[in-house]
Amino acid sequence: MVPEIALTPQLISIFTSRYGDKVAVFHSALSLGQRMDEWQRIKDGKALVAIGTRSAIFAPFDDLGLVIIDEEQEHTYKSEKTPRFHTRDLAKFRIAESKGLLCLASATPSVESFTKAKEGKYSLYKLSSRYGNAVLPEVYTVDMREELANGNKSPLSVLLYEELKETLKAKKQAILLLNRRGHNTYISCPVCSNVESCPNCNISLTYHSANNRLMCHYCGYSKINDSVCSECGSENMKFSGIGTQRAEEELKLLFPDARVLRLDADSTMTKDSYQSYLSAFANGEYDILLGTQMVAKGLDFPNVTLVGVLGADSASYSEDYRSFERTFSLLTQVVGRAGRGSVRGKAIIQTSNPDSNIIEHAKNQDYDTFYSEEILTRRLTVYPPFCDICLISSQSQNRGFAENLINNVFNNIKALIEKDYSGIKVIILGPSPSAIAKVNNRYRYRMIIKCKNNKEFREMLKKALDIKAQGDASVWVDFNPATLI
Repeated sequence: MVPEIALTPQLISIFTSRYGDKVAVFHSALSLGQRMDEWQRIKDGKALVAIGTRSAIFAPFDDLGLVIIDEEQEHTYKSEKTPRFHTRDLAKFRIAESKGLLCLASATPSVESFTKAKEGKYSLYKLSSRYGNAVLPEVYTVDMREELANGNKSPLSVLLYEELKETLKAKKQAILLLNRRGHNTYISCPVCSNVESCPNCNISLTYHSANNRLMCHYCGYSKINDSVCSECGSENMKFSGIGTQRAEEELKLLFPDARVLRLDADSTMTKDSYQSYLSAFANGEYDILLGTQMVAKGLDFPNVTLVGVLGADSASYSEDYRSFERTFSLLTQVVGRAGRGSVRGKAIIQTSNPDSNIIEHAKNQDYDTFYSEEILTRRLTVYPPFCDICLISSQSQNRGFAENLINNVFNNIKALIEKDYSGIKVIILGPSPSAIAKVNNRYRYRMIIKCKNNKEFREMLKKALDIKAQGDASVWVDFNPATLI
């Protein structure tokens, strides 16, 4: 199992070269007919290996002997739609039922999994060196504040520019990570300070130069960019923030002879686009691969000797308790894309906070030190693995209905714990508006409960949720969600 569709073509090629047509494939890019064909091949015993994203956990093997979850820490293994399951939990259940083996593989395991390994609940095996003769790359950090002070307004630092030039001269390849798609991340008015936002969601619109439109990455709303402020009518709009489209334009200006491939959600909408693009890069048809997090993990290109991270800080400034873990994982993973062949690679991390412990640990590929600091923070603030997180959310097109519903659930929980369930220990945060309070014209409220997910708590929760909602208001529950945002 792999966390991204982008990783399946490479893995399928390796497995089919050895096992031929005994390999089945499962992921969301397949049509319903294709999925049914793969499902039937397994039922008929014609396929003995299933490869895919989280849906592959449902492959109908009667006697499941082995499940390997690669990059097990990735949040994409958690389904955020009904049914809200985590692939790792289902894998544990299926393997226990068939008495098989579950292998969780990662260079940056989740804090929860590594804690279980440290406690002896999982067996821990470490690979202390790279496969073959490959060695870890040299890693450098660049303070982008100094670059700006020196008059460099380009998304590329002077060091990264020079290293890219040397890489192209040597006929090698480079991977650049920028985890924001679009051209500019927001547009604001310098006259009235208005930020152009989605009318359906509490989120700023992103400018996409390919179609000259402002787009919402949550509900899909878009409008033509007329460079006029929707509040005061000023025509002097300011474009801020850099996305992959803008970075692609800069690369083509700086290196006109270089062949640049942009890989993000906008460039991979068509069927088989992942496979065709990655195959083309592997065959040397492109010199620079620029993309979002889909280029950061699992890919193996021996000719890549340089990795650059444009804007390493954005993921750290999040209210989610996993933000440091995700930042460390993303940086560590993308740095590992360099120098996987016979030539030692280099990685350059551009940041506005070069003194960050997270960046320093990722630079040194030092998971153990990162874990020792992160687990202490989790213990002090009481977050997993020292508790479970129960996220209760309400939503409605009517703000009052959504707010009343979450408040009623809170009052029920409070009353039940004070009377019939006094033995349950919880920490409740909220109720409050969600971090993004409106999505697709539906207002959202939430309540975060730090608890122990056991039978007694679930029984209490079921009673607390026995409420008649107003209008179109609805409530849902998610245990240990991928994100609290």
